[in-house]
This record gives sequence, structure tokens and C-alpha cells, in this order.
Amino acid sequence: MSSKLLSNATEVDLSGLVPPEAVTVLLRVTIAPPNGGILIYVGPDYEMPIVANGPVWEGHVDCQPPVIYIQPVGDPAPAWRIDHVGAESEYRVAAAS
Repeated sequence: MSSKLLSNATEVDLSGLVPPEAVTVLLRVTIAPPNGGILIYVGPDYEMPIVANGPVWEGHVDCQPPVIYIQPVGDPAPAWRIDHVGAESEYRVAAAS
């Protein structure tokens, strides 16, 4: 991962939101203004971002490792807030398959 790509990104530690056995987490992201957007970078390689458009985006992201990076897109940069919705453990994901 290029440090230039994450130069405006904010590190978000999910370890306080999800149990250690979680492999994915369902997040809700609120973005203001409503037409704003963010990029969500997830591990382990942090290469391909998830595009999240406002006003509210909800989706599953990998949480191993439990750190993601949020990069606002636009000028001025939109404000954003992440809410934890739920986690999925490796056991529950395997059982659902």
C-alpha cells in the first residue's frame, strides 16, 4: 500500500467493536453532505478500496486485521461516522455456507 494513497486517510481500530474471532463486520457509515463519499480500505493488503456513497452506506467489510482506513473523497472532504452493526465469526460464516 502506498503511503500517498492513505495520506488523507483516518485509521479506525475495530478491535473494540468486534470480537477477536470475527472475520467480517457489518458497518453503517453516515456521510455528510448526502452526496459525499468515502473510500474504505480493509486488510490484509489495503489495496482495493470499498466505495461508500452518502448519505448512508451499509455493508460487510473484512476485519482481520481489525484496522480499516477511511479516506474522504471530495473538496471539501465530507464528514463521516461509522456505526458497528454486527460481526460474523468464522464459525457462523462457515455454518451459513
